[in-house]
Amino acid sequence: MDRYDPQIVEIDKFVPKNPLVILGFVESTTLGLLTSSYIIEQIDLHQVAQIKSVHIPPVTVFVGGKMRTPFRIYVNKDGTIMVITCEVPVDDEGLYEISSVMVKWLEGINPSQIIVIDGIPSKGLVDKRTVYAAAESVNLKKLSDMGVESAGSAIISGIGGALINELIGKKINSLSLMTETSIDMPDPGAVLSIVEVLNKAFNLKIGTDILEESVKKLHEQTSDIISKFNQIQKDKAQKLSEQSIYG
Repeated sequence: MDRYDPQIVEIDKFVPKNPLVILGFVESTTLGLLTSSYIIEQIDLHQVAQIKSVHIPPVTVFVGGKMRTPFRIYVNKDGTIMVITCEVPVDDEGLYEISSVMVKWLEGINPSQIIVIDGIPSKGLVDKRTVYAAAESVNLKKLSDMGVESAGSAIISGIGGALINELIGKKINSLSLMTETSIDMPDPGAVLSIVEVLNKAFNLKIGTDILEESVKKLHEQTSDIISKFNQIQKDKAQKLSEQSIYG
């Protein structure tokens, strides 16, 4: 393996038991990241692995009093629930390589289902929220019985979309859950809508008593991290531009 190839580095032993795998990232919205972070917090998951690649910005995330790499994998103590998340955007050039490595690793733990959480950008808060699904017909039928509508047509982008693309034709079931989410302010309602579907469809017991307070806090932390990351990228681009001008 070339040292520049993506790697999944296991940092703690775990025994997978056909886990339900939930993925949430920073894409056009932060709903995936906020939902995955909330789930990690609520059902006491612990980190078991991290993903490394030249296409993942080499930053250290310091939040909640802990130093972390940005792309992490968490599992519950029973090995039945797994959450994969990343606080920073992944370079488009690395999506295929990273998703290929992830799928190969996931095939080795035999997940029962893979769920990508994504947000539909919206200005302000939505009065009536609908959760949509993009999935194979057998999964859509089950979800429609719980009030989840088919997305009709949708493009799932970023690392989540690349991962599902890699899973097409394989034996692992995958789907994407999405709903409208505000890009202007904290939106606990969007996270709640997704969590309620996960609880009903997959018999999870994710508490929602402190969801609003927790999501607002997570939103502040996430916004701060993304703001700092974007400033770093802006400063880097400015420096490269000045070097090209002045030689």
